[in-house]
Amino acid sequence: MNAHLKKVSKIKRLTALSVLIAILAPTLVTATVILTYQYNINPSNATPYLFLTTGENYNTAKTLGLIYAKTQTFSSGGSSYTYIPSGTVDVNVSDGAYSEYLLNVLAVYNISSGLKVPVYAYINATNIPSEVTVYISTKPLIFNGQTVTTTGSLFTVASTSPESKAIQITTSSTTTPVLYIGFEISSSTSSTPANVPASFTLSVQFSVQ
Repeated sequence: MNAHLKKVSKIKRLTALSVLIAILAPTLVTATVILTYQYNINPSNATPYLFLTTGENYNTAKTLGLIYAKTQTFSSGGSSYTYIPSGTVDVNVSDGAYSEYLLNVLAVYNISSGLKVPVYAYINATNIPSEVTVYISTKPLIFNGQTVTTTGSLFTVASTSPESKAIQITTSSTTTPVLYIGFEISSSTSSTPANVPASFTLSVQFSVQ
């Protein structure tokens, strides 16, 4: 009899524990505080404070039929700016020329004086032909009769090195470019004129850290 009573008592304790758990479990859930907010995201056009545009020698090269880029304009701070949206830049080779240099035909501007963090530009090329070299500099590009030089930092993009290093942009100006870009198209041999190279993609990326 004592054994039976002990067994019944144990069952009662287990039942009581089960009931206690069943009662407490919902209490933990209902005690949670859940707040929900919803926001409408409304995309729109923003002013491009970092942008690619035509350079100081673009108009001359365009007049000679050597380059063309479709441009757009925008206004900021009461001034109007021209930029090149994503698309195509046409570069033509003068018939019969052994080499062609189109220097300072494109430029990068930084018109935001409020950026206090490091800004970097990455200029990369996809499928760039061996006859083409892209020059990027922090100062105007100069041809000394043999090679392209500059008084600033010079970077090149070619078939052997299609990716440029991180080019830090340390200044801003509404009138002076922060980067100058040019092209060289040369013949692969010294006895034949330069051929029209295949098309390639030039990517201009900005990183604001």
